[in-house]
Amino acid sequence: MRYADLEISSPFVAAPMAGVSSPAFRIMAREGGASLVYTEMVSAAGLVRELPRTMVLTRVLPQEHPVGLQLFGADPEVMGAAAAKACRLLAGQVALIDINMGCPVRKVRRQGAGSALLDDPVRAGEVAAAVVENSTLPVTVKLRLGWRGDELTKVLPPVLAAGVRGVTLHARSAKQAYAGEADWSAIARLKSWCPVPVIGNGDVTDHEKAVAMLEQTGCDLVMIGRAARGDPWIFGRAAARWRGEPVARVSLEQRRQALWRHVELARRTGGRGHALHFVRQFMMYYTKGLPGAVVFRRAAGAARDLEEITAITERYFQSLLERAA
Repeated sequence: MRYADLEISSPFVAAPMAGVSSPAFRIMAREGGASLVYTEMVSAAGLVRELPRTMVLTRVLPQEHPVGLQLFGADPEVMGAAAAKACRLLAGQVALIDINMGCPVRKVRRQGAGSALLDDPVRAGEVAAAVVENSTLPVTVKLRLGWRGDELTKVLPPVLAAGVRGVTLHARSAKQAYAGEADWSAIARLKSWCPVPVIGNGDVTDHEKAVAMLEQTGCDLVMIGRAARGDPWIFGRAAARWRGEPVARVSLEQRRQALWRHVELARRTGGRGHALHFVRQFMMYYTKGLPGAVVFRRAAGAARDLEEITAITERYFQSLLERAA
């Protein structure tokens, strides 16, 4: 199947998530079956100025491909310059540029970026046009319904007229942030009139809901975000279910090995501090639902260094494996 000129293996892709979608996470998602992954949100202004902290977010490894670079910003000129620079610096590393028009976080909206662009369809169209005109890669957009409700028929036409090649809809309003339920019917409505492929996003909490979103909305692809933290296999399970194949169960040993692979990837790509951050963050997801997980996470969370967390975590998994034997 194809999306924005890319040949991809299944309809299930990994969402860009701030503080989560590092190279380590993206590699795990790809190995788990995601057909496309995205970088974290990258500041267009930071990319133009080549700020070190911004450039770290653009690092892409060969094992991740295909990868979409997600840009955010409100100034058409800066967004265009960032797109041009990305195409030069990251040639052969990223497969598309995605414009963030959905982030509801206040500090992003205050800049006029993210979901704030939904309040100004003219500027949204100008931003999209600047990126398209300055990019040698396909350009897509990720957005929300609007500020309070479904305003896509007002917001999206100028963006589509600019020449974007795909649309991802997180089916919540910006005001909702991540609360309440996603409105899957809005994805179906968008698909009914949108001339480019549509990726559905929101409340895909397991592989069954991923397939259900495809079936109920008619969208072309499904984007999975928070449910993939600690469960990189969700993409493969969804693809198996979609193809009518048996869905494999994830074993305790697989969870254990995946957590350590994730941490080791984080160490290799970002150093010990990065690995420590990720083991603290992801141990809660890889152990979700396991016996004694709350007590374990409390003990591991109080640990001061990577070696101590490693020892506590290894003892925990070993006790579970012995109990299951």
